[in-house]
Amino acid sequence: MKSAVKLHPFIYNLLIEKDFDEFGATHLRDALLKITDEYADVAEARKFIRRQLLRLESLGFIDKIETSGGRSKTLYKKTENFYSTTFIPRKLPKNSRLIALPTNVKPSVSDVDLFLVDLMKEKIVHEAKLAVILSEIEEYQSLMERFPTKKRCLMDLFQQAKNQSAELLGRVTALSKVLGHHSDEHPVC
Repeated sequence: MKSAVKLHPFIYNLLIEKDFDEFGATHLRDALLKITDEYADVAEARKFIRRQLLRLESLGFIDKIETSGGRSKTLYKKTENFYSTTFIPRKLPKNSRLIALPTNVKPSVSDVDLFLVDLMKEKIVHEAKLAVILSEIEEYQSLMERFPTKKRCLMDLFQQAKNQSAELLGRVTALSKVLGHHSDEHPVC
């Protein structure tokens, strides 16, 4: 009888409990940021997801799917080996290198504290999306410079990305102001 394979609890939650089947690193990172406060930095969450994907790929549990559509984007899918294996979540390491968000609220959580935590999570997700959109804008600019004859075709995509980045920047700014205003009024938060 095969022994069960231990997965990090967060990866277990995403791939087994939430049943992600075809996914990209960004999808997993964004979902990870929604389920835990363990990561104070989007870059740390991205590195964690990347390491986990490399491990799963080397063990033959997931395969890369190359997609086309302008810029290549790597997606992953579960293999038959994944479906025929039993997975269990392992315990979180006590000496985790991850920077945890400060947890001011332990026994009694007030509505204000929950509000702030929710806003911080939203801000982190919007910042991650903004970083992706800004990279997309840079790529469109690069393509327009390299292929000036296709500039007209790329301009609509470029403008859409710029509009989306402005919207995300507005959200991040608004959330930052609310969080900053609230911490000025209530220094204990």
